[in-house]
Amino acid sequence: MFNVKRIVSPNNKPPSAVTVCVLALLIVLYVVNLYVNINDNLGLRPSSLFDFELSRLSLYPLAHLSIIHLVFNVISLFPLLNLYESTHGTVMTAVTLNITAVAAGVMYCIVGSLLYPDVGVAGSSGWFFSLLGYYSFKEASVHPRTPIFKTHYTIPTQLSPLILIVVIFVLIPHSSFWGHFFGLLVGYFMGWRENWFVKLLPPSWIIVMIETKLDFLIRLIPGFVKYYKQQDVENNDQYISIYEGADLLPSHNEDPVSRAV
Repeated sequence: MFNVKRIVSPNNKPPSAVTVCVLALLIVLYVVNLYVNINDNLGLRPSSLFDFELSRLSLYPLAHLSIIHLVFNVISLFPLLNLYESTHGTVMTAVTLNITAVAAGVMYCIVGSLLYPDVGVAGSSGWFFSLLGYYSFKEASVHPRTPIFKTHYTIPTQLSPLILIVVIFVLIPHSSFWGHFFGLLVGYFMGWRENWFVKLLPPSWIIVMIETKLDFLIRLIPGFVKYYKQQDVENNDQYISIYEGADLLPSHNEDPVSRAV
């Protein structure tokens, strides 16, 4: 059974700063798009990479095509992003979101130029599947198999996000199978070789130095959100299962838009 409290309120702290800011930004941009069409400038098309519209590789998760699209993505993204930020730091989480979006976007464009050249993508569920893929690798170390809807049937924990992608593709028209799939691949890589992935991130000592110098600004952040300093999360290198009653493990490895994402 999921440890809901652990996911939604890690360490009994308020919601994480980047998590709140990102979700608020998604909502604001959706409202703005109702009056000014900004989605055309945010959505990703397979040709975007080859036309050097590189800003779209970072911005497409910010665009949403309907209120239902937005609500589902906000609700699904909040728990995992909030948990990730609490164990990896606020700044590192912000950088990770950008890297995962770009990596998944590049794959989407390359494959799309061959298979679906006229199908664009938008939405933040690629981030959700990246985080879900990451945590499926972590969770597999504690629970190698996951029960299906509380039945006696189980599947490998690492495959559960892939099954969810297939279910969404079948049940929800116009959802982007490939956008979800490439987001998941990025998450799998993060969980499988996190010590490789961190080489794409800025060195933690630089973040610690900047946060130390800007501590007076960090302290101005309202108390209803939690800013996680890099130095604080580095002192807590354990992964706590998202299921109740599980053991602790190291949180890092040793060694035109037409589809909704």
